[in-house]
Amino acid sequence: MEQSEIFEAAKAGNLEELKKLLKGKSDINETNKSGASALILASEKNHTEVAKFLVEEGADLNIETKMGGTALNRAAENANLELLEYFLEKGAGIGNLALIAASRTGNIEAVKLLVEAGADVDAQQRWGHTALMLAAKEGNTDVVKYLIDEGANVKLRDKNGDTAMMIAMDNEQDDIALILRRAGAKAESKPKKEVAPVTDEDEDVDLDDTPDVDDLVSDDDDAPDDVDLDD
Repeated sequence: MEQSEIFEAAKAGNLEELKKLLKGKSDINETNKSGASALILASEKNHTEVAKFLVEEGADLNIETKMGGTALNRAAENANLELLEYFLEKGAGIGNLALIAASRTGNIEAVKLLVEAGADVDAQQRWGHTALMLAAKEGNTDVVKYLIDEGANVKLRDKNGDTAMMIAMDNEQDDIALILRRAGAKAESKPKKEVAPVTDEDEDVDLDDTPDVDDLVSDDDDAPDDVDLDD
């Protein structure tokens, strides 16, 4: 029996098939190439009953993918309050990403649940983004107000040096920028990078034969505009 059958059943939400598979020798906590377990896959696809069944059968709530994703993070991304409450009751570690995911989604009840359970409002993921930054970017006003009320630091910066205020302004979230300013954030603009003037020698260069500039100067420390929270 191939372990992949459990992954497929979990993703499909096929509870009966999972029950059959787990009567054999399948390891409920086995992970796929990306490090995801059946529980993480079921949670990602929002299969609440399947996820609960797996936990009751001994699935480890705190398994992480290679990028740090957990079942709780998936439930937060889906704003699945039932699963969030269940996972927390069963002892899931909160980590840094669940609140950030919920804040980006904009579900205020999920955000409140995680904060009340002890989530760090100033936690930063690998690009330096906070829950406040992503809520500001997405225009989630209620979440922004709540996070500020809970003490979120409006002056934190991501790896590009951007604050929540700068991110809000870049994304034309004017109302949120105003809220942030009233909370003590300062309006700033990014310094423009100097561009070297073109010389006569440069005019003869065939740019089509050169590697893409981004490939030459790519720096993984720079935060992307579109944030993948599976890390």
